[in-house]
Amino acid sequence: MEEESVMDKISLVLASDEFEKLQAASMMASVASVSGMEVNVFVTMSAMACFVRERVERKDFLNVGEVGRKVLEKKAPLYVDLLSQGKMMGTMKVFACSLALDLIDKPLSEMVPVFDDVVGVATFLGIAEGGQVLFI
Repeated sequence: MEEESVMDKISLVLASDEFEKLQAASMMASVASVSGMEVNVFVTMSAMACFVRERVERKDFLNVGEVGRKVLEKKAPLYVDLLSQGKMMGTMKVFACSLALDLIDKPLSEMVPVFDDVVGVATFLGIAEGGQVLFI
């Protein structure tokens, strides 16, 4: 069995509620997925609140800077849309952190429908093993 190249697999940990960071990370994940890489995204801590369906539908984002306001003004695809596109067009999985869901007291059913599963940190580390991990 041939060993997987580090550049064939990338895992992103989204922990920030900063809109621009979510946009940039989602764009990177989507492009990597469409380019043929295996991509795993783990949404945790402050980022989890940015995936609550009601908040995204209202465009009630928590931490939007100047560039983020421009993204919204120009009606560019949002981070959740970029992740959905990456999943449809490539090999990407998006995981919700079980602890973060518990901390924000929300069930998966109240989140945007981008998640493949709810997992803990140890499980995600096993999924990410053998590839590069980026913490955003």
